[in-house]
Amino acid sequence: MQKLFQTLIHALSETLGAPLEIAEGTRVNCNFDQFPVLIQYLPDAEQLLLAAPVAEVPSENREALYRELLHGQYLFRLTGGGALSLDENARFVCLQAAKDIRSLTPENFVVFMENFLHIAEYWHKRCLESGPSASAAAPTGVENNASMLRV
Repeated sequence: MQKLFQTLIHALSETLGAPLEIAEGTRVNCNFDQFPVLIQYLPDAEQLLLAAPVAEVPSENREALYRELLHGQYLFRLTGGGALSLDENARFVCLQAAKDIRSLTPENFVVFMENFLHIAEYWHKRCLESGPSASAAAPTGVENNASMLRV
């Protein structure tokens, strides 16, 4: 599966037109627009994990944001199968997604990454809207209109 991981990263690198370096044979740290993304291969579980901090937790209106995060997480309806969480210091909202690496091909891995980034962008906007100057705007759908796969 290590070879498959390398193949997937190579396909993503080709799509981006920029080299991606695999650290310690199992990890890639990269930036997509405003999002730092960790791509971690978990060999024992044969899983690929994506993780990205999508926004800082606002100093005000935290309860409203937490309620919205839980609502979006319900049946994974606004996370595309991913999970939302807070980092260990409760400073950042993080999006994670895991996939069985055996289910991935170079083509569907790029789509998986694109979808992950669209969802990260959606939650970034929702978190900003939940900040101190936020209005009570209703959630909107996840935007899928432009590719976010660019370095």
